[in-house]
Amino acid sequence: MFKRLFRSTSTVVSRQERYQHPRLGEITLNYSARASRLSIGVRPDGSVRLTIPPGQNLNKALRFLDEKCDWIERARSRQLQRHPQRPIEPPFHTRQHTLQLYPGNYAKIRIRIEQGIIAVYYPSLFQSDSIEVQSAIHKGIEEAWRIEAQSYLPTRIHQIAQQLGLKYGTVTIRNSRSRWGSCSVRNDISLSLHLMKLPDALIDYVIINELCHTIHKNHGPRFHQLLDRLTGGQDRTLRRQLKAYSTRW
Repeated sequence: MFKRLFRSTSTVVSRQERYQHPRLGEITLNYSARASRLSIGVRPDGSVRLTIPPGQNLNKALRFLDEKCDWIERARSRQLQRHPQRPIEPPFHTRQHTLQLYPGNYAKIRIRIEQGIIAVYYPSLFQSDSIEVQSAIHKGIEEAWRIEAQSYLPTRIHQIAQQLGLKYGTVTIRNSRSRWGSCSVRNDISLSLHLMKLPDALIDYVIINELCHTIHKNHGPRFHQLLDRLTGGQDRTLRRQLKAYSTRW
């Protein structure tokens, strides 16, 4: 599990945008250089991703999304039945933000993040534990984590790299749910915004792990010897602690 989460991989160019659908709420548009066709994915938390291949017309992609609305809503229901989750409601806090819910006379669900508040506005006909509102809450929290990650992680990796005398390329913050971080063959480092769930010591551990991949591109004995030395002999302990957390909800 640990090796899968932290394996060193080369990066593939892609771009993500958020789109507010009138029926489905917020959708992630994933422009992927790897994709060969339009596809839709529904995650266990009910969030939806529309993957768009290179050269695909956006209007055609959005029509495809409209045509799949019924299927998406059924898939959301199935996912929540398979992966029941405790609804997220106030009080909920990230490192720097607080969740607040505002039911009211609104035509659609909206998310606004400002002045340390994750504000979710939704029509009163929805319950706060409904799929639609919970999906918006998850999106809002992830956006807060993204803001916090972009502010904290590049500075922190720079500090640690200087302390350890290691060099790296660029740093990218992604909404990765498959692993905490990765390091490319060019020593570019990608970090998951979900790192903001972790205590400081485990964030540092993930960063040091990826910096070690600038020296050793696999998880062989020399990699773990280096990681153990740079973490003060705490590699196994920190790895075990990290397993208590997940990049997923």
